[in-house]
Amino acid sequence: MRKEQYHYDYVYVIHDFLDELECKAYIALAESLGFDDAPITTSAGAIIRKDVRNNTRVIKDDLEAGADLWTRAEPWVVSPWRSRRAIGLNERLRFYRYEPGQTFAPHYDGAFERENGERSEFTFLVYLNDEFTGGSTGFFQPGRFHVQPKTGSLLLFHHPQLHEGAVVESGTKYVLRSDVMYEPQM
Repeated sequence: MRKEQYHYDYVYVIHDFLDELECKAYIALAESLGFDDAPITTSAGAIIRKDVRNNTRVIKDDLEAGADLWTRAEPWVVSPWRSRRAIGLNERLRFYRYEPGQTFAPHYDGAFERENGERSEFTFLVYLNDEFTGGSTGFFQPGRFHVQPKTGSLLLFHHPQLHEGAVVESGTKYVLRSDVMYEPQM
């Protein structure tokens, strides 16, 4: 594994985080579960807004897979973050599928907070394939830059980074998404 920084500790990639066979297994799992239209979260709750996001997703709560992914990711995760220690991944794994013409407009990722005060701070996104054109992850601050998907690479970034899933031009893009969780604020 190798780290590539894009914006200090706010946006970075860990190359070769998963191997190709592991990525194919995750894609097969997600396909077997079935995909649905992906909503966006608003103050009114989750709604479908195809003008903002038109990809599909499936969710699987998986403590074991979350723990395995965390074991690999932990040495690369920013910890402590603002005096809080990273403690694991959100076990709610989200698999996203983008087909030609699909995109996710510029947005900020929201934090996930548990009742005990644990809170996510970083997005955890694994590119499960790269047999497509387009589909980069674009960031807007500071200045504009793009992360090109590479099979098995892990993209980590602080939630308040404005970003987009650029339109997929051909092929199908698959990603695995979770969150890095931090201990409660003291």
